[in-house]
Amino acid sequence: MNAVRKLLSTTYWLSDSPIAAWLRGAGWLFASSLIERAAALVQTVMIARAIGIENYGRYALLFSTISLLTPLVGLQLPYAIIYFVSRYQAREPERAGAVVLLGRRLTAATTGLMLAIALLFANPLSAWLFAAPGYAWPLILGAILLMASIQAGLNDTLLQANERFRTLAIARLSTAIISVVVLIVVARLSPGLTPVMIVLAGSAALRWLAVAIPARSVSDRLVAHSNFREAIRQGSVILQFSLPSGTLAFAQGIAMWIGNYYLTRSPYGLRDLAVINTGLQWRSPILVVMASLASALLPMLGRYIGQDDHSQTQRLQRYNMILNVGIALVFSVLVILFSSFILKLYGRDFHGQAFLFGLFLIVLVPTVYCNVHQQYLVATGRMWTQCLLFVPYTLIIVGGTMWFAPGLRGIALGYIQLLAWVITAVLITVAVSIQAAADRKNQEST
Repeated sequence: MNAVRKLLSTTYWLSDSPIAAWLRGAGWLFASSLIERAAALVQTVMIARAIGIENYGRYALLFSTISLLTPLVGLQLPYAIIYFVSRYQAREPERAGAVVLLGRRLTAATTGLMLAIALLFANPLSAWLFAAPGYAWPLILGAILLMASIQAGLNDTLLQANERFRTLAIARLSTAIISVVVLIVVARLSPGLTPVMIVLAGSAALRWLAVAIPARSVSDRLVAHSNFREAIRQGSVILQFSLPSGTLAFAQGIAMWIGNYYLTRSPYGLRDLAVINTGLQWRSPILVVMASLASALLPMLGRYIGQDDHSQTQRLQRYNMILNVGIALVFSVLVILFSSFILKLYGRDFHGQAFLFGLFLIVLVPTVYCNVHQQYLVATGRMWTQCLLFVPYTLIIVGGTMWFAPGLRGIALGYIQLLAWVITAVLITVAVSIQAAADRKNQEST
């Protein structure tokens, strides 16, 4: 009772206790992420109504391309930065500073290259991506958005590594609110794909600025202890952290992008992709919840694995699976039940698309199941194992897309993705079970 009373007291929550500080930080990040996702859902409704279903399909293809390029252009360096800064900034600031400097220089080069390519080849790239002329400016604005998002992500990790969660949450919330307000005005006064992309690119730049200012003091302090020669020596962090996670992100991204690209080449593909993108947006709140749960779970899993306490590890993983899959299943069923009402919010052209919308929502369940098992593989340091387990996923989606192209429809793409996730779920279950059994056997033998 004393422990419960202590946990519920305001004094404890405002204290310097490590647990209280962790919960406050997690609370700031969870609340701001959830509100940011809610604002993004509101944005999708306004954007779809402002630009129409076919342009919303082009919008979805553009953002699918940005998602594909993000792990390549960003080199997945945020993972390395948050690890090295949080671990070494106190005792080896020159090492932490070298990684920060490396991240700055590399992403400045890669994002600058992408922006230059977009500016120089906007018209041919637009004609290739959208199979129609006249979309050069949305593509250029997409490149600006990509650059701002990657740079903002690097600053996010600096703030997280220094546990400045409140600052990060305020930046997220303020820019999300401003973006929604400006988008309301633009959607009423000047609807169209280019004005919408101007707002989104401007919002990404504002988000970058909002986190760059407080993160600058952190990065400057660390970089002052290092130099570019030392940064080059830390290039191994790309292989250690970025390469396996980047390979996995690219494999999943290229599979999705190829499906979306070939879908837009069919007569009704843009309309189908618009509905698919709506379903993907409605999945995002659950993925935010899952990411928040994972951020709390991974340190605990790592601790139990380090102690060779495999029974406690499996118990924790079992509860984690029940919680995540249960939330995903309940959420998917509820959203599917209200799908007709939800689609009406997006405009008249979205009516009658409840089945396609629901098909991409139900894929959330095997996705979450696989992600929970991925958390175990990450906690045990088996980054390349999870990459290899997603090779069949990529082959199924790419092969299925090519099989049905050029007459690919959204429903066929939905079934292909569902099949790919189910097969991946079976493979990852077998792999994790074999690994867990081997760990228990090793524990018993010692």
